[in-house]
Amino acid sequence: MGNMLSDARQRMYRAEDYVNVSDDLVHYLDYPAETLAVSIPLRCDDGSLKQLKAWRCRYNSALGPTKGGIRFHPSVCLEEVQTLAFLMTMKCSLMGLPFGGAKGGVHVDTKELSALEKERLTRGYVRAFARQLGPDRDIPAPDVATGEREMAWMVSEYAELSGAISPAAFTGKPVVLGGAKGRTQATGRGALIALQQVRGSLDLPDDGLDIALQGFGNAGSWFARAAVKAGHRIVAASDSRGMVRHDDGLDIEAIANLKANGGSVTDLRQDGAETAAADQLITTDCDVLALAALGDVVTDENAGTLACKAILEIANMPVAPSADEPLRQAGIEVVPDILANGGGVVVSHAEWVQNRQGLGWPEDRVHDYLEDRMKAAASEVTTLMRERDIDMRTAAYGAAMIRLCNAISSKGTSEDFRNG
Repeated sequence: MGNMLSDARQRMYRAEDYVNVSDDLVHYLDYPAETLAVSIPLRCDDGSLKQLKAWRCRYNSALGPTKGGIRFHPSVCLEEVQTLAFLMTMKCSLMGLPFGGAKGGVHVDTKELSALEKERLTRGYVRAFARQLGPDRDIPAPDVATGEREMAWMVSEYAELSGAISPAAFTGKPVVLGGAKGRTQATGRGALIALQQVRGSLDLPDDGLDIALQGFGNAGSWFARAAVKAGHRIVAASDSRGMVRHDDGLDIEAIANLKANGGSVTDLRQDGAETAAADQLITTDCDVLALAALGDVVTDENAGTLACKAILEIANMPVAPSADEPLRQAGIEVVPDILANGGGVVVSHAEWVQNRQGLGWPEDRVHDYLEDRMKAAASEVTTLMRERDIDMRTAAYGAAMIRLCNAISSKGTSEDFRNG
């Protein structure tokens, strides 16, 4: 399975030492329950045929039907899909949702596809994995290079195959097709709610925070908007082309407009703003380093160069497991991904519930649901931190494992089946 999944599981094993769960129960979480690998034939606009590798992993369904996004990206591989499905399992449990964890993806560069080719690929994915999918079994959502349009195509294709319109089989759809209002902002807004809720457990100033933000995509941009509205300053931001910094805070709406029109954060024209190479973002002097782009950004090799007081993981695994101990020694607390970016799946659950009920919630109800779930999960984590005197990541994994192991043990443990 490679090192990526093994490294992610090490965080679970560390948490096991601090919570009252048995080895037998933890072993249920060692490996995925089901992984399907397929080859999707794609007929291109020029008549040529491509065979694209694709995967769907349902990691664990102890708490309910599995849930997880579908990404189209050249980095997608079996190891990545299984690792992200493991993280979704932990995240859904920590958020208190009746979902297990799943993930899917296709090894493809969508920049090389036309709109029609992408539609054919999206519908081909549903055909290939239809036997795994469904509102009571496995519910996909958008991820990298997929969004509302792709989910609309998937709902359409699934209806053709199943003979019934099943909006609850997918989340992240357009609102007009049963999508949840506020879903687009959910991950970014949820990250800010989590940060605010755990702030008392972090060594941070009492007033507005200086935040350096890596990644200005959907999650990063909505986090930035929410942070500024809450009285914080985004003093630095980066994308793949560079970074921009302003000690008094960047004009976030101006950057968002630039990005929406194909520009870069470095195109910002704000008096006093300075640009630099993208890799300098993580060494920026700030209160909070918010990582909303890639995985393995902070490693054991560069952890000692950070100048932040805390890290907020909006992306999946932006802090490599090898950096956990150096960061602990440096006194840099991490708000882990399974807490910080849980807003997306929380609102996906709200969308699934609405679809099952045949109702549409007003946006303020969705926002209230998001806030309630994020605050409850964050409170659970900080309580466990205090009770067991452990770091925030270990507490988050511990809280997730307690709920998962309780679900697994409800079907019987070794004590129940031991002879004599």
